[in-house]
Amino acid sequence: MKRLACIISALMLWSCSDHVAGGPGSETTNGFAYMGNGAVASYARVAIRSVDHTTSVDSATNALVNADFYADANGYFSFEKPDGDYRLTIVHGGSAFTGLYSPDDSANLDSVKLEPMATLGGYADVPNSCDFVWVGVRGMDVLVRSDSLGRFQLSQVPSNDSLQVYFLRGDNNVVYRSLSVKLNPNESEVIDLLPDPYEGKVTFVAVVDGKPASYASLAIRKSDARVDSLRVNNAVANADAYADKDGVFAIDSLKNGEYRLTVIQSGAAYSKVLSAKQIAALDTVRLQETSNYMSRVTLHAGDKYAWVGVYGLDVMTKTNEEGVFSLPMLPSNDTLEIYVVDEKMNLYVTKEIEPSAGSADFDYPSIVLQNFEGDTAGWYFSVDSIGSKVLSKAFETDKDRKSKVFHGKYNLIGTNNIYAWVVTGTLLRSEGWNFSSLDSIAFYAKGSGQIRVSLENWDKESEVKGVSLKAASEWTDLNSQKWTRYVIKSGDLCYNSQDNKNCYFTWNSLKDDVRQLHFFVRNGSEFYLDDIVLYGALF
Repeated sequence: MKRLACIISALMLWSCSDHVAGGPGSETTNGFAYMGNGAVASYARVAIRSVDHTTSVDSATNALVNADFYADANGYFSFEKPDGDYRLTIVHGGSAFTGLYSPDDSANLDSVKLEPMATLGGYADVPNSCDFVWVGVRGMDVLVRSDSLGRFQLSQVPSNDSLQVYFLRGDNNVVYRSLSVKLNPNESEVIDLLPDPYEGKVTFVAVVDGKPASYASLAIRKSDARVDSLRVNNAVANADAYADKDGVFAIDSLKNGEYRLTVIQSGAAYSKVLSAKQIAALDTVRLQETSNYMSRVTLHAGDKYAWVGVYGLDVMTKTNEEGVFSLPMLPSNDTLEIYVVDEKMNLYVTKEIEPSAGSADFDYPSIVLQNFEGDTAGWYFSVDSIGSKVLSKAFETDKDRKSKVFHGKYNLIGTNNIYAWVVTGTLLRSEGWNFSSLDSIAFYAKGSGQIRVSLENWDKESEVKGVSLKAASEWTDLNSQKWTRYVIKSGDLCYNSQDNKNCYFTWNSLKDDVRQLHFFVRNGSEFYLDDIVLYGALF
């Protein structure tokens, strides 16, 4: 038995792989292989390859190397050195030694220590048109195939030496990538060569209640964007992108401009108008509970309903015949601008709102019709037809109101002539408003005579036909020294153009089509007017 072992050992030392070709005058190199625990690496596999050696696909193997020859029972081996640089690899069980050498290195390797091998796995970047890739190590024989996702596993890789891992395309077996690794004994290394999904992207994370908003939806619209078709849409924003499981969004950079960025998850949302630079600098957005917003808009005379949306969002709803509407699940704690349009997308009105988280209150509308601080071009001052005179009209700063007010001076014909008056007011709309939902008209005034409020539907044609409509309040005394706030309810508009009183009939015959708002003044010689507000109206 002992004699047979010696014969086998002699044959192993004599044998040499075709991978290593010594020529005339080749030099013999000797070595001794042992394990990290001091044990002899008996019959260890020995392989010698050129440093750039790669394995062909038809020779793919899970083995680290196919042996050129074996060490003897005592771990000794000998071979003729190749002409060029080479990699020597020795494998015994789960341990290995590998190193790079040149023909000029010392003739004797002396002793080499085999260390436990490592594991290398992970994801390769599979090129387009490839279903998989091959992964190998230069100077060794191992070559493994990835799956369709690029996952691969090199279960045995020598440690303590720099290795060149290479990747072959699955369609034409061309090396398309290399990677240098150096692993420690027993190390399990996982690498990810997949393209960075965030490279070149704007990234930020969405959180709700301190936790990542996994798979939240994202929409980005121009800040002044309106929907392009009129249909009821209860979705606040139709998603352009979704967060990953960690709540991270990755989006393309935006062109310069102002955008509304909206993030939604279940009943929570974040929405703000930001510049492209501000969006690029985002780190974290925090979602809050949404709100329901309900209110009312004043319809055009003859319209049965209107459409209501929010600039920069996709939500769209429809009013009822009284102009009442509801916008569900709006982002909270930010200024939103709602807009109202008719069937032809003509703009009715816009209004800024800031709903609070979790709110669902009805917002009773109001509008400051005139405060005399801005445009007063449509505000006129006129007289009756019997000879009264307007002496002056001014928009001046009042020391008590600390703002600009209207100040009119006049001269009436006769002292007790009930048809002697002056009037100031404005044309609300040539085609009229539906004021069915008007609650009241409030204003501040002072003066030396009496004042009344009148809503009217007048034009020259209707006057000729004798069908001009008026709904006016009673005459009320003004205080010449003190500003007083007056509130006229819609039910107080009882007097028609003939000054006949019928509170139900007068207002109801006019309210669906109102065109003018007038303030009539009689007796006295001057009056002041400020801050005219309509409650229950938004137009």
